Amino acid sequence: MEKQLVFVKENEVVTDSVTIAEMFGKEHRNVLRDIETQMEYSGEEFAKLNFEQCDYINDSAKGINRHRKYKKFNLTEEAFTLIVFSYNTKEAVQTKIRFIQEFKRMKEYIQAQERPKAMSDKESLLASMKLTIQLNEDVDGMKEDIKQLRDDIDKKITLDYSQQQAMKNAVNKRVHKLWNEDMVDKSIYENTRRLYSALWKNLKDAYRVNAYPNILQKDFEEAMSFIEGWRPIFNGIKTA
Repeated sequence: MEKQLVFVKENEVVTDSVTIAEMFGKEHRNVLRDIETQMEYSGEEFAKLNFEQCDYINDSAKGINRHRKYKKFNLTEEAFTLIVFSYNTKEAVQTKIRFIQEFKRMKEYIQAQERPKAMSDKESLLASMKLTIQLNEDVDGMKEDIKQLRDDIDKKITLDYSQQQAMKNAVNKRVHKLWNEDMVDKSIYENTRRLYSALWKNLKDAYRVNAYPNILQKDFEEAMSFIEGWRPIFNGIKTA
C-alpha cells in the first residue's frame, strides 16, 4: 500500500516530519533538527502559522518503548518547501515532485467538498416546488395582513365631504316627503325642524356617534338606507 504523503488536519493540507524522514531516507532526528533550525531562521510568525509540534507513537518500537510518545512536527506546504529546499539529489527532487502533486491534489479535493453539490433534476424540482409553496404561503400571509390593515382602516375612516352632503340631502328629502304626504302626526311634530331633529337623533343613536360626520365610510350605504326608510317614533311606537 502506497504511503499517504499528505493529509488534512483542521481543514488544512499538511505533511509531517516522520513522513518526510521516511520518504527522503533520512533519520527523523536529523529532520527535526532541520525543522527547528528553519523555525528559528524564519521567525516566530511564520513558524507559528506553518509548523505544529505534536506527539506520535512509533509502531515499529519494541519492548518498553512500544507505547512511548515521540515528538514530531506537522508542516504546511510552505513549511515543507522550506525544509526540503536543500535536498537536491535526483531521488530527493523526484520525491519533492510527488509531495507537491499530493498537496495540490488534496487541496483540490477539499475545495470540491466545500463547493455546493449540483442538484439532480428531481432535487431541483422538489426545491422549486418547496420554494413555490413557501412563496404562496408568504403571499397568503401578506393578503391576510393587507385585509386586516384594510379592516383597521375601515374602522377609522369617517364620511368624506361628498358623503356628508349626500346624507344631508337624503335627510332633507325624507323629511319633506314625510311632512308633505301627511305621514307624521303633526300634533306631535309641530314643524319640520322638530322632525329633522328627531331623524338626526335616531341616526346618531343607531351608529353611536355624537355627530353624523363621524359615521364610518363603511356604514355609508347602510346609513342612507336607514334614512330612506326612517319613520318617526313616539312613545316607542313608530308612526304609520
